[in-house]
Amino acid sequence: MSTQGIYALFVHCLLHIQIVQASMTSMMVPLKDGNAHNDNLINLSLDWEVLGPFQIGTREATWGADPLEDQGGFRALEYDAHAEFRSSLPSNGTVRWSRFQSKEVDSIGNASKASLTVSFPAVDWSFLQSVYGWAALQFQAWARGTITINADQTNSIVLYVDNVLEFWVDGKSYFGGDFYSYRRAPLILHLEPGHHRLDVRLIRDVRAMGGTGEPNIQVRIEAHVSSGGLTVVDDKLLFPDIVDGKLSSTLASVPVRNEGSRWIQVLSVESVDDLFFVSMLENGPFSLAPGQTRPLAFNISLRVPMAQLFSFRIQYVIAHVHGEHLTSVISLRPTRLSIYEPHKFTFLHSGGIVSYAILRPPSPNITSLNTCPKQLPILLNLHGAGLEADSDQVRHSLDVLPDLCTWVLFPTGVTPWSGDDWHTWGFADVEAAVAAIPEWIAAVSWNGPSVDINRWLVGGHSNGGQGTWYALTHQPDKIVAAAPVSGYSSIQKYIPYSFWHEADPRLTSIIHASMNSYRHELLVENFAGIPVLQQHGSADDNVPAYHSRRLNQLISQYGGSSQYVELPKLGHWFDGVMTTAPLRGFYEHYLDRGQDLPELPMIFSIVIANPGDMGSRGGIMVDQLMSPDQYGRIHVERTASSRVWILKTCNILRFHVSHLLQGGGISLQIDESPDLFLVDETQEDGAGFRKSRDGIWRESDTKGWPSVKERHGRQLGALNALLSSQARFSVVTNGDGTHNVALQISRNLFQYYAADSTVVDQIPKASGNSGNVINVLFGPEPKLLRLDSYPISIEHGSGISIRDASGVKAIYAFEKGLGAVFLRPMPEERLELVIWGLDESGLRQAARLVPMLTGVGQGDFVIVSKRCLWTGVQGALAMGFLDHTWNVTKASYLA
Repeated sequence: MSTQGIYALFVHCLLHIQIVQASMTSMMVPLKDGNAHNDNLINLSLDWEVLGPFQIGTREATWGADPLEDQGGFRALEYDAHAEFRSSLPSNGTVRWSRFQSKEVDSIGNASKASLTVSFPAVDWSFLQSVYGWAALQFQAWARGTITINADQTNSIVLYVDNVLEFWVDGKSYFGGDFYSYRRAPLILHLEPGHHRLDVRLIRDVRAMGGTGEPNIQVRIEAHVSSGGLTVVDDKLLFPDIVDGKLSSTLASVPVRNEGSRWIQVLSVESVDDLFFVSMLENGPFSLAPGQTRPLAFNISLRVPMAQLFSFRIQYVIAHVHGEHLTSVISLRPTRLSIYEPHKFTFLHSGGIVSYAILRPPSPNITSLNTCPKQLPILLNLHGAGLEADSDQVRHSLDVLPDLCTWVLFPTGVTPWSGDDWHTWGFADVEAAVAAIPEWIAAVSWNGPSVDINRWLVGGHSNGGQGTWYALTHQPDKIVAAAPVSGYSSIQKYIPYSFWHEADPRLTSIIHASMNSYRHELLVENFAGIPVLQQHGSADDNVPAYHSRRLNQLISQYGGSSQYVELPKLGHWFDGVMTTAPLRGFYEHYLDRGQDLPELPMIFSIVIANPGDMGSRGGIMVDQLMSPDQYGRIHVERTASSRVWILKTCNILRFHVSHLLQGGGISLQIDESPDLFLVDETQEDGAGFRKSRDGIWRESDTKGWPSVKERHGRQLGALNALLSSQARFSVVTNGDGTHNVALQISRNLFQYYAADSTVVDQIPKASGNSGNVINVLFGPEPKLLRLDSYPISIEHGSGISIRDASGVKAIYAFEKGLGAVFLRPMPEERLELVIWGLDESGLRQAARLVPMLTGVGQGDFVIVSKRCLWTGVQGALAMGFLDHTWNVTKASYLA
């Protein structure tokens, strides 16, 4: 940096210190008298001050990794055209401030919108891309604008931030934003009259923004004045279609948001005109914290099937406000379709929310022609990123094939980005949609062919193609055949992690190990023997054809069989991409003949990253690994004559075998044991096996063994195991210092997963509708219940301690910015995610690691320091995994 720049930065740092000492609200500038009577109540700035670009890796921003934090953060800097800052991207290794104008500023009355496009053409992006690929087209920068309130009093402001992950308002941090532009959970601010500083962190992500053309970042900011109180977001009302005069399902939901400053309780949902019955799904009051958005779920049934307009009355009360119950009314015109058209039906996701899928039942033609079996499989079609399942592009994508012998199901994955890329949360939605088809059959009195919910032909495009690989590798015993179209192999292969900030290799190994379950390249052995048709356009510049070529090669190397069709000169998407001639023939071959599940190969292998999200292969299901930070494997050789299966295991602690798939009467030889174990028809739950400490395999109970001290089932996995919740989340506050962070977590859960959560002041007692818990704690003496033998504890007055695999304690002394996030066991396969910070900085840094975006790579526990803010994962003091007894594994990192 030049001498002049150093001097300017020194002056700005002194200024920042004075600002902090005076008041955080001093960043709000009062209006001059001449502006006090502006016709618009609110305005967003036309001019923006921008500083960047700086290097950032794929999904790295969650960890911090902002080089300006080493200088107090962008919020501590003031515009200086002569100041220079070090950056690895531009020529000469320095960047300066620049000014941009919004492409669109629209301020009318009580609302204002601004669209900002930021690019840095002086950077030689082409050269960087030629060396580092798409990773080089990802960068970060900061932009500063203002929100102006032209009023005489404090106003509630609803703030939408499309394509933004992180921002600051008047020196206060907000993490989460709305990176995918869902516009589901905006921030509620309460702003005084005047000018308010808005600092927006700009993150360019190739997966979300593309890898062609000159790289830029486009964000859209929208703010409008609210009257406060309850807002019913009626344009996001989820309601089932009516088919042939009957509701396709009995569940509906609508988001409700508290835009005021007091708690709200929703008391009831009622029919306005008695055309239908309606009742809240939740027993008792439904609470909303100030600023919180939640999905309000309710049951419905029709009294007048032909009614054209339905109206709902939502009754609620505002805390500490005396008077009658308040009411909000919404109306809708339901969609009416033939039962044979693709239509929307609703069901309960395992996380306790109402979700939907598009269903096309078997055509009446196949019944009249008597060409299909009476029980049909399901054709699952998984959509790509950014699409809703009820869009015409998805729901009508198979219309040219109306008479397939199948039930056609288009799951949504809960969100347009399928929750978490069709993984833990998104795939749970697939399974719930499949399981709900028999309920649909009952609801509409269907008398056509029945459904076999355990036989699937899975296909999908783009992100849905990747989801198809996930289904193949994780649920092979249910799949008849699969057709991944234009899908990527894994996020690490899609956009490499080469531009992450440098870190200790043991830390980066944990980052990647936490995503082992999604490295489909390493799991292809799991679906040997299952027919696969891959299709890809040779000119695809969104997901290059390399992904399909590579997986096709790997399938061949491991003895599998895959038909690969590469379409010359065609790109990522084109009309009919899911119904090309090869795909039509594939569907018809494996559906129209009543094809059963493929025959199990005589020799096959099972590769397991996380038993918690892995189904069975050949009836074998792994329950626990010896160490969760490496893959487990079972190699199986079957001898047809004697019905003996020879198993060789690696890193497997416990597994069980179901007799259902193989008809019983199977003897197992495990790891050259001289004894054979029989699995026969008398064992209703199959047979279980566990490896003892002396290395000998012994039979084990299949149901009675799990306890709170044994990590099992839905508790398995890295931090994203939290998303396996079987009911809504509870976010627990512990004092005033934790409420805003708890609200942020709740907002992000709804924004990115449409997940429901309650903000409460104590851990709820276990009940039939209890979900996973996020416990937010603050300070040197948090109220955290100690668990016997659990290796992580916060020592009052000294630090946080971790007992390593050898039993030695490492203590990390209290320091400014210290924080932690770690999983703990709860009864009934539930999890508690502890979020703790010594101070506000440490708490906010730890809270960033609550699962939100895929590809971030969190282990089971992380101890963060303030250095994460600028060094990223290198600032972690400890990170790693917890084994089957909740002890720290040997491969964990403890600085």
